[in-house]
Amino acid sequence: MNAPEQRLDQRQVKRSRGRPPTSDEATRRLQIIEAARQAFAELGYAGTTTDIVATRCQISKQTLYRLFPSKQELFVAATNISEQRLLALPRPIDEQAPIEETIARIFRIDRDDDDQAILVRTIVRDSSVIPELAEALGTSEVLRSRQDLAEWLSAQVEKGLLRLDDPLSGARLLMDMIFGGMNPPDGWSSPEQEREHLWLCIMVFLRGTAP
Repeated sequence: MNAPEQRLDQRQVKRSRGRPPTSDEATRRLQIIEAARQAFAELGYAGTTTDIVATRCQISKQTLYRLFPSKQELFVAATNISEQRLLALPRPIDEQAPIEETIARIFRIDRDDDDQAILVRTIVRDSSVIPELAEALGTSEVLRSRQDLAEWLSAQVEKGLLRLDDPLSGARLLMDMIFGGMNPPDGWSSPEQEREHLWLCIMVFLRGTAP
């Protein structure tokens, strides 16, 4: 190998040593996101710390903060807030179920085994007392979810399943009932008690909007 070729080869070696493979960093990000998702689902937003996530990933906090500078950013990535919706809408075109069951699915009431459903409840419960969580969710997502629900309710009116003069107001009412039921000031003694109350909210809403 002549001198110019040797110098070129040395530069390539130094460059490769100083720049870690992109795929390794992407894999590490996915591992952190998955660990954070499980932690937030198990412990809630307030109960999850960056120490816990770093320990579960077996990495240093320095590495964690290099990829996710704050707990808020980690939560946004873990819950995929930018792509996921508060409500499970739109619904499948071929869905065939009683309207009360569909509403329960929209609000993920019976999905205790679904991490996304648990995380949505975390958002609803904690955003009123944790400013950074409310900021992560954003007003736009609430408004978007309300509009999506209003469009679904309007479709049910057209099918003759509901009677609503103002679907948008109906969507606001239903969201207030369900999300308020998820986060009462005195809490719930058990998940079963909460679920019974949320189903009662649905039935009261439907009785009041029956055609």
